[in-house]
Amino acid sequence: MNREIIFKAKRKDNGEWVEGLPGYDINGNITELEVYKKIGDCRIYEVNPDTICQFTGLTDKNGKKIWENDILKAHLDADYPEDTTYTRILWNETGFCTNENHSRDIETFGKWDAEHFEVCGNIFENADLLEVEG
Repeated sequence: MNREIIFKAKRKDNGEWVEGLPGYDINGNITELEVYKKIGDCRIYEVNPDTICQFTGLTDKNGKKIWENDILKAHLDADYPEDTTYTRILWNETGFCTNENHSRDIETFGKWDAEHFEVCGNIFENADLLEVEG
């Protein structure tokens, strides 16, 4: 399996999202990301640990990367195209999962989801999307 393992988080200095490889502190916590813009050009940014998200390895129906803590939406019922389903991407002991809005159920996240849903935000900047009734 050839899968890109990267993380994203918000920089502490300006709140900008950056993607890169994790840098760990002495306790094994991710505290920074090493960002490679091009070969030989590495920048290290201190990040807010509360915003760290891992790339799922999948992209949504529009080709956008899907990250842990993203909020996805879809219109899954052809009979009711006005109904929108919202779900959150999360990690648990079995891997990446989804938690549909207003449900306690946790479902396995996979290629089918990626092909039918699109990223519409994340829990840090768009938590209000999870409060919307589908």
